Parts: sequence; C-alpha cells; structure tokens
Amino acid sequence: MVSRIYDRIAEHYDEDWSGLYARARADCINQIVSQPGKGGSPPDTVDLGIGTGNALRDLQQRIPLGYCTGFDVSRGMLSQAAQNLNGKVQLIHDDATRATSYLPAESQDLALCHFLLDFADIDHLLGTVQNLLRPGGLFSLATSTQQSLSEVHRIHYPRSSRLIGIQRAVRKSNTPLDHRQCLKRLEDSGFEIVAEKLQRQPVCFESFTDVRCWALDSGWAASFLDDSLGMRKFCNRAAFTIADMLIPSFYPFDATSEISIVLARRPITPDAR
Repeated sequence: MVSRIYDRIAEHYDEDWSGLYARARADCINQIVSQPGKGGSPPDTVDLGIGTGNALRDLQQRIPLGYCTGFDVSRGMLSQAAQNLNGKVQLIHDDATRATSYLPAESQDLALCHFLLDFADIDHLLGTVQNLLRPGGLFSLATSTQQSLSEVHRIHYPRSSRLIGIQRAVRKSNTPLDHRQCLKRLEDSGFEIVAEKLQRQPVCFESFTDVRCWALDSGWAASFLDDSLGMRKFCNRAAFTIADMLIPSFYPFDATSEISIVLARRPITPDAR
C-alpha cells in the first residue's frame, strides 16, 4: 500500500528536493488569498491529503481560517502534521474519498487537494469535493502532469523504467496528461475555474542521490513505484543504493517539472442564492 511508503518517508518529506512542493504550495496559497473576502466567519477548510500539514500551516499564516480538518492515509504523515500544526486541525486517518463519512454535506468553504490525484479515483474524489463544499465554495487543486520530469524515465532510464513497469504505471495513473486535461476534468465535474497556472520549473539531477531524493524521499514517484512490478517491496533507501551501483550514470542531466495549479469554485445555483 502507498500508505506504507509515506510512513517510511514522512520524516524526510519536508526536505522537499529542489523546492518543488514549496513553490507549488506558494502559488496555491496566493490564488486563495487573492480572492475577495465575503465577510462573516473565517472559512471552514478541509485538506483532503494533508501530508505534513504545510499547506494549512502556511495558509493560516496568511488568512484567518475557521474549523479545519485534514485527512491522510499515512499515520507517519499525520504525526508530522500534528507537530507542524500544534493541534489547530482535526486530523483523521482515512482515505480522502471517505471524507463525507466524517463531514456533513455542504459544510466546507474551502477544500485543498494537493498532489492527491495519483492516489484516488478522480471522479469519486471530485464528487466528494462537490458534496463537501457549500455553494460558492473554493477548491484548490495542485497536481503534477504526466509530462512532469518525464525525461527521467523516457530519456535517461528508459530500459530500467520499462523493466520495472514505471512507464506502464504512468500511463494508467490518474495523473492528468497535461494542464489542459486537468482543467477539462474540473469543468466536466461542474466546477468553475477561478484561477489557473501551469508551473514549469527546470531542475538538474546532479547524481543518483538526486533521483532517490526526488522519487522516494519527496514522494514524487510513490504511486508509480507502488504500482510497478515488485517495487512496493523495495521502496527504500537500500534498494536505491543498490540501483545506484547497477545502473549506468549519465549525470548531470536536466529535466522540467510541470505542475497544474488551479483554484475552482462550486457554482452558486439559483436555488442557493
């Protein structure tokens, strides 16, 4: 299970190789805080894949929030979140698609879903968000695309990637093919796009240690490794050390991170007005 991978990497997760998470998180928060306030109570907020809690922590530093709830399937990540958030959020160990078992319909003003599409059925997840949000509620989505850092498995490690099934896992994943497909999925699910950005960031892999830090310690390839042939048994640092000795080196090499960052809204229907 992918939860076990995240349990193992939780203590390293915030090392955030190349700062990819931090940059995406900053853009997500900027989209949210740039929206005009409606007055009244601070927004009740749910983070459907809270991880180590950094998104809610950083958002709380920018704007007042109401009652906050965070879900994650990894106990290790929730433990880190508890330390980062100092008890300011109710943390629930469960799958995001089961959030409606804990929260009433139309009870949330803001939902965060950052880097979660790899691990959940998209239609179910988007339906869950629609159910949880009040009319006019905001939905912050961040997800890598299938094009993100694809140079690693397409160009530099094509044979080994095919051997362990990485390329097959990428193709069958829920990760959007590109930014345009991400926007279309949201619109097809009934959301209005409020703000959107395709964040493209060049990065450099100086050594196999960088590959390990990106793929394993930062969790970027966790879902693909979990789905690949036999890899769920070997997703640890020792296995990557062995791979470093066996796989020919081609360093340094460049690649491009591609992340869709979108703020959407559940429409206000005539009845809701």
